[in-house]
Amino acid sequence: MNGELQNVIFAGCFTHSMDAKNRVTIPARWRASEVDEFYTIPSPQGDFLRVIPPNEMSRISEKVASNPNISERDRITWERGFYRRAQHVATDRQGRILLPEEQCRQVKLSGEVILFGANRIFEIWNPQCWEAAAAAQDQAYQAIAAQIGH
Repeated sequence: MNGELQNVIFAGCFTHSMDAKNRVTIPARWRASEVDEFYTIPSPQGDFLRVIPPNEMSRISEKVASNPNISERDRITWERGFYRRAQHVATDRQGRILLPEEQCRQVKLSGEVILFGANRIFEIWNPQCWEAAAAAQDQAYQAIAAQIGH
């Protein structure tokens, strides 16, 4: 398998259960992309985990580095915070990733979780946290969809 594919798009919504060891199965259609290594990082608000392939981690860093509005000092501070919070995970033979215990506690993951495709990354949510966020997100989605005619 190759963790560096460039054109992976994660789409869809799936409900899965984490086992007692914090392993969660990646949806089969996402595993077909052949990406087998990821980084997990809690969202800045701490309400879900972002699961990011290595090539996307590089793209994010390049985006920050090339932004003329971000000073070198702020870029270094951001990189320290971003990479300090990130944890490397890999899929096992059953297509599961082992989520770091500390991150699971931080974003309240246990038992049933929801996996959402979000283009080049995917997210793992606690269902109750998602319910609290869903209404506001649905309104924003509908407003943008109306603006672009979709």
